Amino acid sequence: MELPRLIALDLDGTLLDSSGGIPEENRRVLAHLSSRGVLVCLASGRMTACVSPTAARLGIDCPLIVYNGAMVRLRVVEGRRIIHHDPLPAEYAAEVIQFCHANRFHLNVYLDDRLFCPDDPSLRRFADLYCRQTGAVPHFVPDQRVFVGKRPTKLILIADPSDADESRTRDALSDMFSARFVGRVAVVRTNPEYCEFMSISANKGAALRVLAQAYGISREETMAFGDGDNDVELLREAGVGVAMAHASPAARQAADCVAQWDNDDAGVGKFLSRFL
Repeated sequence: MELPRLIALDLDGTLLDSSGGIPEENRRVLAHLSSRGVLVCLASGRMTACVSPTAARLGIDCPLIVYNGAMVRLRVVEGRRIIHHDPLPAEYAAEVIQFCHANRFHLNVYLDDRLFCPDDPSLRRFADLYCRQTGAVPHFVPDQRVFVGKRPTKLILIADPSDADESRTRDALSDMFSARFVGRVAVVRTNPEYCEFMSISANKGAALRVLAQAYGISREETMAFGDGDNDVELLREAGVGVAMAHASPAARQAADCVAQWDNDDAGVGKFLSRFL
């Protein structure tokens, strides 16, 4: 297998182990490839501020695909310039914001690469949960309806999957909005509590295409690693898409090959060192 010019890596369940650390073999192999001129890119559903620290820990100046592909930023040496932004249209964002306000659901609003949460003590546990899981720093606002008319990069409705009222569970809400927004908004289930809303055209695969073009890299010269349903487009777009051993059925089907190792066994590093 020839050396790719660009490697895109999902974070949770792929580059990172189950504790959120970077296995040493992943770090060593990627540092070696970077020293040989391979562009290493991090691709995550998280916001920029929650992905940049991973690049710092990796010790590589990486371009970033963030918000599940709704935004692409270049390397630090290039000023982290935004070269792609595909926000949620204002009319759909307004509908979700109004619904969450009227029914008292927690909603993450991502605008100008900042996170805004409702300043409601009864919902604070959801903000605390999200910040523990991602390291995000929230800005609390009394009434999120101030964002009606704006085009946020992404929204996340966070709900209790075990709520006694089944109509208020994440799955019920996801089903409702998926039916309401079919063909107009990407409604994605990620963590057990998260229902995410993005532009229908935003995904990691489209972002990889933009990034590769920016650096004059052909599709055939790219490689990507992932494990989840939100990595399907990324794995399809790459010249070589590699699913982790524990990947979801959809990710495995989208990939060109499936690694023998999972994220806790430094699957990225092992695959790269053996096949490159």
